[in-house]
Amino acid sequence: MTLDTLIILTGTFVAVLPFLGFPNSWDNVLFFVAGAFTVLLGIVVRRRSGVGKTSERRGPFVENAPLESAGVERMGHEA
Repeated sequence: MTLDTLIILTGTFVAVLPFLGFPNSWDNVLFFVAGAFTVLLGIVVRRRSGVGKTSERRGPFVENAPLESAGVERMGHEA
């Protein structure tokens, strides 16, 4: 079962829960458990997708590098 399927099933459970006829105290506990489970699934999905990871950058971008360090001579200026 994929994570997407688990998220859909958890959402369906939360939508149907008020109509199942549980006492209010049970409803509160089940809503809390389903919400915590959904949050944990969201964290797992976010980590697997790589959102928020920084890419390794090695030095400045070429567009921002000084011309001398990029090996390009300026036209019209002699050193």
